[in-house]
Amino acid sequence: MRIAFLDSWLQTAVDGSGTAASINGLEGALQQQGHKITRFSPFTERPANLMVRRLLFNTQLPALLRTLQYDLIVGFDIDGVLWSRRGGNTPYVCSIKGIIAEELLHEQGSTRATFRALAQLERHNVRNADLVLTTSAYARAALGRHYGIPGRRVRLVSEGIDLAHYERIAAETPRQSDGCTILCVARQYPRKHIADLLRAMVIVRQRVPAARAVIIGDGPEHANLRALAAELQLGTSVEFLGALPDDDDVRRWYRRADIFCLPSVQEGFGMVFVEAMASGLPIVATTSAAIPEVVPRNRAGLLVPPAYPEALAGALLELLNNPEERAIFGAFGKQHVQQYEWQRVARQFIAAVAPLVHT
Repeated sequence: MRIAFLDSWLQTAVDGSGTAASINGLEGALQQQGHKITRFSPFTERPANLMVRRLLFNTQLPALLRTLQYDLIVGFDIDGVLWSRRGGNTPYVCSIKGIIAEELLHEQGSTRATFRALAQLERHNVRNADLVLTTSAYARAALGRHYGIPGRRVRLVSEGIDLAHYERIAAETPRQSDGCTILCVARQYPRKHIADLLRAMVIVRQRVPAARAVIIGDGPEHANLRALAAELQLGTSVEFLGALPDDDDVRRWYRRADIFCLPSVQEGFGMVFVEAMASGLPIVATTSAAIPEVVPRNRAGLLVPPAYPEALAGALLELLNNPEERAIFGAFGKQHVQQYEWQRVARQFIAAVAPLVHT
């Protein structure tokens, strides 16, 4: 099958977080299964403003695509919004990684205004697509709430992971955990609620003085989080590593940790939870959004109510004080994520789009 991917988002995982990694992974898995994928992304890095660059890219797409032949065109999030209105014989699928209209509820100021405009584009994109793909039942319901898309027009295709690569990292990196290390990996937006983890650490270190949180990632909230850590006088109990340019360095940190914690309140899927489980880590997270779909409660980890640092601290303390429970949760998680191996996900994708394609 000849498939065009339309993707104007940041192209590397370190910059684009889970979205870039998931599109890269799907592209590679489909190619391994014999499909020909052409990836269209912005032709230059100008203008510097990402949103303006994305919009300009989308204005250029219709003229370009009309000169080419594909069996299927797939636009991610807002990408392909002008192409989706054109009609024509080539099936068009809109793949939604995160519901922008849902994400904007957790933003403020100019960012919220920008997201509101982007949500309108995403709304038009999904409404004009022949089929909509998304990653969770939660996201499918959100498409209905915000954009009026009936569930029958939406198919679920989960995110994927290269499990063989995680096994290689495990073979090369013996587990070096000290029984006290809590790892958090996230692009630092307000909706990730990493501040709740910092407030929980105030409680945790009173009971387990050696406990520390290692936080990997950058983003709009990074400076605010550092300031909060200083205000809470967390000192060496919290370490901010920023964005690590090598994805394998992040994977090695999973091998150095004892617990993975991300108290996010809005996740369309939550790829970092899959990565942590693939590394054998127990999870502490919230009951929000798609997280319970990805992290089975009381089997792969502990889920607590959102925006509740005291409950978060309680769950962290339970696991810090119970290495046997950590081991049981970690072992279950490693088995649970087998379903997200990329070749399986690529087959899900092909099964979902097959009724549209006549080749």
